[in-house]
Amino acid sequence: MSRFTGLLKLAAAAAAGAVLAGGATAVANTDDATWRRGHEPANIGQVKLDVKAYYGDVVGSDGKHGYSEGSRFVSDTKRQVEDAKRYLTRRLDRGVKNPAVVFDVDDTAEVTYGWEADNDFGFDPKKQQEAIDKGTFVANKPVLELANWAAQRGVKIYFLTGRNEFQGPQSLKNLANEGYPAPAGAFFKPKTTAPDYLPCGLTCTTVQYKAGTRKHIASTGATILANFGDQFSDLEGGYAEFPVKLPNPMYYLP
Repeated sequence: MSRFTGLLKLAAAAAAGAVLAGGATAVANTDDATWRRGHEPANIGQVKLDVKAYYGDVVGSDGKHGYSEGSRFVSDTKRQVEDAKRYLTRRLDRGVKNPAVVFDVDDTAEVTYGWEADNDFGFDPKKQQEAIDKGTFVANKPVLELANWAAQRGVKIYFLTGRNEFQGPQSLKNLANEGYPAPAGAFFKPKTTAPDYLPCGLTCTTVQYKAGTRKHIASTGATILANFGDQFSDLEGGYAEFPVKLPNPMYYLP
């Protein structure tokens, strides 16, 4: 079984567990037989509280939300990154040629949790643009450390994000300010003219865009050892040896 197939099975199991947990709560809180036969979704208010607990939500003196270094989010992220680091070490020790690593940006290279919580987990593209312009998002520390560790060992760093091309310059400035190494390449979703290596043009799905771009990177001679993302759509489509699914219970991108 491939690592990616295993990740998908784990995600399915987690989703099933969440449904069962929601059902168990409903049964415990009522004796009404009709209610027990229902398939009510998880309560949104409770889910938001669960997400905040997962991140170890803290509120600063400015009233802004943030995550705790002692949270499950951080420990889960560290575990995934350490697993990837062990793989990279083995491959580098064997003398792999032209090694490279690909990173998504939102909730991979950077953490958007505080901003998400401040906005009640709703997405507003205007507010997102303001956050990018202000450099609101913070570096995902375990990922930042891995990126620098890899770069120091001759691994080329690539950023591949669903942010659009107009957000590219400020995004790269923010990543540099956070301490990320200069990338060998950075790819933002085209809005005006699509590159030749994307046959789907400006209508690419996330999977088509990201897999097609990784294929392009590989065509330059790079060996993509690991591909980091917080969505399964960041990882599907191949052209990377080791897919790394980082935790993100806040939103889903197909």
